[in-house]
Amino acid sequence: MLARRPAARRAVRRDGFTLIELLVVISIIATLAALILPAIQNARETARRTECLNHMRNLGVAAQAYSTSKGGSLPYLYDVTSPINWGPVATPVLGPSPWTVQLMPYMELGVLSERLLATSTDAPAPNDTVSLANTQQRIFNCPTDLGSDLPGNLSYAINSGYTVTGTWNTYLDPNGHRSDMYDYGFNSPQYDTNDFDVSRSTGVAWPDVQIKFDRVTAADGSGQTILFTENLQAQNYAGRPNAASGIPFYDYSIMMPFTGTVSNTLGTPNTVAMGVDGGGVAGGIGTGTNKALALKLDVAYNSEVAADALLNQARINVNLNSAPEGASPRPSSLHPNGVNVIFVGGNGKFVAQNIDTMIYVQLLSWNGARLGQNIVSDQNF
Repeated sequence: MLARRPAARRAVRRDGFTLIELLVVISIIATLAALILPAIQNARETARRTECLNHMRNLGVAAQAYSTSKGGSLPYLYDVTSPINWGPVATPVLGPSPWTVQLMPYMELGVLSERLLATSTDAPAPNDTVSLANTQQRIFNCPTDLGSDLPGNLSYAINSGYTVTGTWNTYLDPNGHRSDMYDYGFNSPQYDTNDFDVSRSTGVAWPDVQIKFDRVTAADGSGQTILFTENLQAQNYAGRPNAASGIPFYDYSIMMPFTGTVSNTLGTPNTVAMGVDGGGVAGGIGTGTNKALALKLDVAYNSEVAADALLNQARINVNLNSAPEGASPRPSSLHPNGVNVIFVGGNGKFVAQNIDTMIYVQLLSWNGARLGQNIVSDQNF
């Protein structure tokens, strides 16, 4: 007889992975995710920061176009000669047009500018003043600003120089005067044209005078003078109605405050002690006792800023989580570790929040080098 061939052993069927195999696969996926996700987030943030800087570059181009058409002048902080009526025709409530509205005709928003300056609350919606002011405009918003989807939101601010008031609550009177800075008092308590020249050398946007583009170029340089920065606490781009106490201009500007004594009433020349050495004001800006040194910074300026609560609030990205809207006129953004900045010359840059305070203050002034400040190199910021 033939021997019986043993039956082939049936292969064992496997219905899935073992527990160990699953754990290995999961660990590999987790490792890859840990490596890839941060790169994705960084790429998204880079894209948002680039988009924000492009918006600001467009604002810078608009400011240059404005300057070309206005005899070389940069825009006013507010223009009281072109008011917006926030009330009815019979009893108007006039507010000056901020720099944003002044630049609209040079950003293909000329019709919106015209309607804002010509309408009132008597006009039927959506052409009444409030509805027009609530129109969303992407160019005025940074994509990282949590309020960028709010009606009429603004993410950017213009450089309004130094402020000598003891608080952030500085105002314009109905005639467009800035209540906090008319006299630095570097040589005497009397207000004169020298004081005016010094104060207007500290920022490029003022309510009562326009700074010339070529003056900036011939002084500290258009590539080293800040024009626009980000500010999460900026307000509506069209402004807000007039008020009996004046118009808060910190809605749309950045400033560097220092302690002083504002002695006179709103809108009139003020007597203010000038500097750390010359005027004896701790934490002040400027140590000189004559015009040529009126904006010379004390060697201990950085430590003075750190020790003074008011000055400390002017640092980049300070108080991000609790700063009230419209009450913190300092550069701020949700970009990690800094803010986007556009200079008068149109060049843009990301400025680190830990920039040397003395360098930052010098970037705000456009004529500081002629008034005692050090020459700033491109390598300093």
